[in-house]
Amino acid sequence: MKCPKCGNQLSEGKLLCEKCGEEVKYVPDFDIELEHELRKSISSIMEELSDKEPEKREDDGFETEDIKDKLSDYFPKKQNVFLNFFKKKKTMVAIVIIVVIVMAAGVAGVTVHARLSKQRENSYDYQYQKALECADMGQYDEAISYLERALAIDDSQTDARFLLAQYYDENGMRTSAVSVLNEILAQRTDYPRRDEVYDALLTICEEEKDYEQMGAVLAACDVARIVSKYNKYAALPPEFNKDGGTYDEIISITLGGNTEGKVYYTMDGTEPVSDSSVYETPILLESGDYVIRAMFVNAYGIMSDIVSQSYYINLSVPESPVVNLDSGTYKAPSLIEVYHNDDTKIYYTTDGSEPDKDSSRYNNPIEMPYGMSSFSFIAINSSGVRSEVVSRNYDLKVEANFDTELALEVLKNNLVASGKLLDTAGNVGDRLGHNQYRVQTVVSVEDKLYYIVYEEYMDTTGSVHDTNNIYAIDADSADLYKAYKIDEGTYHFSPFDE
Repeated sequence: MKCPKCGNQLSEGKLLCEKCGEEVKYVPDFDIELEHELRKSISSIMEELSDKEPEKREDDGFETEDIKDKLSDYFPKKQNVFLNFFKKKKTMVAIVIIVVIVMAAGVAGVTVHARLSKQRENSYDYQYQKALECADMGQYDEAISYLERALAIDDSQTDARFLLAQYYDENGMRTSAVSVLNEILAQRTDYPRRDEVYDALLTICEEEKDYEQMGAVLAACDVARIVSKYNKYAALPPEFNKDGGTYDEIISITLGGNTEGKVYYTMDGTEPVSDSSVYETPILLESGDYVIRAMFVNAYGIMSDIVSQSYYINLSVPESPVVNLDSGTYKAPSLIEVYHNDDTKIYYTTDGSEPDKDSSRYNNPIEMPYGMSSFSFIAINSSGVRSEVVSRNYDLKVEANFDTELALEVLKNNLVASGKLLDTAGNVGDRLGHNQYRVQTVVSVEDKLYYIVYEEYMDTTGSVHDTNNIYAIDADSADLYKAYKIDEGTYHFSPFDE
């Protein structure tokens, strides 16, 4: 059968045109067997009325040949009243029979029509079309009822299920909408409009500020466009710049999140939490085994899954540097020397921290500072591999007539007397700050011990600046000299008043 509106060939049993949506009105047909019986009965009656001769009966009072062929044959002769009555009686019977048959056919037709009507109203297409009509008029309660009945008839229609979720949302039933959208994503994995379903679900969550739900949805989302669109709400696992494995060189590991937030990591085998180390600078991996576990927390507090990478750095660790002087107390000036392989460089610190390639570089012997001092040395080869740290602690003290405090008082008094200082507090005339003096070391020159004193200027902000003035004080006589450093442990002296 064809659609009366667009002429499209309709599939069997369809009540709506699949092309234009026109409702097809079927004209109910009689049952074939019923129609056949009706025709047979009517034909039989007509034969009896027109073609069949009346049977001869003894009490009829007339012969069949008395019945004329034409009506005119009866005039002007007097008609047979009994015959007319008989014929009228048979005609009435035939009419009654025909009326009964027609009424029966009508009842049958009405029954068929009612059955077809009921069948049409119980079809998926009818319920779906009614849902669309109600939605167009803003009657979402009715639209939802029709669509739910349509899905009860045919649950495989995912488009209708998606439309139902939209009607739920339009009707303020967001919990139901979210439930249906999640069901589509979970069970209808081959649905070609999955990106639209994700979009609808995430839009609802965004408006409801349900960021935790958004994070969970995005973590499982397999549509790149959606992840990109809602990236700021996603908390994807951190990305490592290098895959785990074995390396023959020192490597630097960086950790990145997909949006604004923080990466937390551990290297001790435990799982990272919100109070673990926060990634800020590249993680340097030298020789040995490492396991880095990390997670990302976005600006909305959503945590990603924890990911980890294992690394083995297969490098030869250089030998530790060798220091000529052991830790201890020294009563004579000494130079600290460090020995190492030619393919390594030595770095050191004097504040107790662990040295690295940004620390002071050792090139020549170091004069032992006066008083307490601490040194840490490390060897680093061309591959960047570091040795173990070697630490030394020294206490340099000498026995002399003048200790360091008295020697410094003598120096400051002479500087005041010469007009270089305003007072022994170190105040100077042309600057707001003041000078300060410290004993750097002790040197031995021609069997005499001299305190080597460095002058520094401290400004009003507390910053210290080197004035490049060095003084030497004889530890036994307190004689003063200006000193010039030539090399570590080697100084040239000149008169103080020059």
